[in-house]
Amino acid sequence: MSVLLVGYRASDLFEKGRRGAKRTSSLLDGDATCHVLDIYQRHAIEKTHHAKVVCSPHLPEGDWEKVYFKTGPKLMSGELSLDLLQEISHLLGGDLKPPRFNLDFEGKERDRNALLEKVLDDPKRVRDFSAKWKTSVPGIAPIELTSFPGCFCHRRPDDGGLALAEVVSRELSALENRSGTIRLLDMGCGCGLVGFLVATAVKGIDLVMVDSHSRAVEAATLNSRDLGIPAEVILADSGTPSRMDGTFDVFVGNPPYYSDYRIAEVFLETAKRALKPGGTCYTVVKNDAGLRPVQERYFPSVEVIRRRGYCVLKSVMV
Repeated sequence: MSVLLVGYRASDLFEKGRRGAKRTSSLLDGDATCHVLDIYQRHAIEKTHHAKVVCSPHLPEGDWEKVYFKTGPKLMSGELSLDLLQEISHLLGGDLKPPRFNLDFEGKERDRNALLEKVLDDPKRVRDFSAKWKTSVPGIAPIELTSFPGCFCHRRPDDGGLALAEVVSRELSALENRSGTIRLLDMGCGCGLVGFLVATAVKGIDLVMVDSHSRAVEAATLNSRDLGIPAEVILADSGTPSRMDGTFDVFVGNPPYYSDYRIAEVFLETAKRALKPGGTCYTVVKNDAGLRPVQERYFPSVEVIRRRGYCVLKSVMV
């Protein structure tokens, strides 16, 4: 039986065996494929379960005999849940009932029913959950960006990202006697807010963007085309490939700060190996108390630049 699992993480695919021992879930028995939006989740599942995993911005087409969908308010946004449920309905020809479909919902029963009803009440309706919005840095005409559910700061610019873009644009514009291009790496780029704003404000930017989320990569690629700003957009959870080590003049990153700054460390490890000597690393955080000592482990000094109620941390590669 061909089975598609949507929204499951590596930890969800264990079940208790005899005497409480963990074993791989029976969901993976037979011809099962896991779909994930984030490449980190793909690697985690492949490492622990050796399962077939597809990482893509949209669900894979196929003659699926059964689809399991795991979601809930604490697992993903309502928009993303509805968007994926709509795609599942398309794959199954509108059949969102057992045995072909199982909704593994973590949350209240009324929220589960409300989610299903939004698709079942009008199965032929196709909703577009993309969003277009404008943003700018001071003195530069606004640009329009597109984002999708699952992207960081979907439907609106993030204030931390704006603070980072404004500081970097101002500093690069003030460089004296600059010639040639500035090679800039935007890590955790999302739909491309920071990188595209800097490239709009500063001439001669050679832009590379990295994100672990497939929908962010889809959005950044689309925005590169629509804005006419060339960019190499990479789907990765471990930074740039080794062929790019030591090739960048500027690194920008707006990392998430949960998990004891473990993800921020991946950002800073990438910055250290990606930057040329004399290159500059810029990160942003609401309060520098947590991130600053982490950044100091990778760079000899950290300057704090305050903007929009955020702290932009600047370090120079020696």
